[in-house]
Amino acid sequence: MRALLLALLLLPGLALAQDPPAPRPMAEERPAPRPTAEPVEKPEPAEPASEAPRPQEKQAEPEEPAGPPIHTTLRESDFDHSACLLELTLLGADYAPQAPLTDPDQPDCGIDRPILLHAPLPGIEIPGGAPMRCDTARQLAHWLRDFVRPASALLPGQPRLVALEPGSTYQCRATVGNDGTGLSEHAFGNAFDIAAFRFDDGSRIAVEPRADKGDLAEAFQRAVRGAACLYFTTVLGPGANAAHDNHLHLDIKARRGGWRLCQ
Repeated sequence: MRALLLALLLLPGLALAQDPPAPRPMAEERPAPRPTAEPVEKPEPAEPASEAPRPQEKQAEPEEPAGPPIHTTLRESDFDHSACLLELTLLGADYAPQAPLTDPDQPDCGIDRPILLHAPLPGIEIPGGAPMRCDTARQLAHWLRDFVRPASALLPGQPRLVALEPGSTYQCRATVGNDGTGLSEHAFGNAFDIAAFRFDDGSRIAVEPRADKGDLAEAFQRAVRGAACLYFTTVLGPGANAAHDNHLHLDIKARRGGWRLCQ
């Protein structure tokens, strides 16, 4: 009993003398994993910026067609031209058809069916001839026959009219005596200028300012000038402007309503 008790008393010491229990093996320390960087999403390549729209260059607007040259709009039909030539022939005019007249520098100028008029009536010549449209020649012939030739018979000595001294005939140029912005009727064969009247007795009546001279030359000039407006749509002479002081300008320009300019 005493031995048992002794053994019980010694047992704790025995337990103390035993080796202490081995500590639990520590988990192998591993280096802390480096925080893996989250995959950086590469930005998607930006779409190339569309170029800012360039201001569209202002396209030159197409020019309006200028239309046909003026001289072609005055071309007579075959019938009208033939009728005019026949009338000139019956009046006894001396003329010759010519090739079309044009101007390389000004397309509006020209005469499509010109004639070269040598004498509008028998015995009344135009020295050197004058190119013009047939209708211009026809109006000139009627005016000379109906008014100018009879008026010359009332002059002293009753001289016979034998020639017209021409001023401008066909000529590609601007109108004179105003702003000069439009083409003259001379550029289309519609006009004829008279610088003087010549008679068979050698006398001559020049077109010039004659206001209030009170003689027959003035009366003749006034009479034929006034009568010309019955045949021509434009009659200009001394007093109209300085450009017409030395000739009578006669033309057949077409105007609305048949309006006529007589100065």
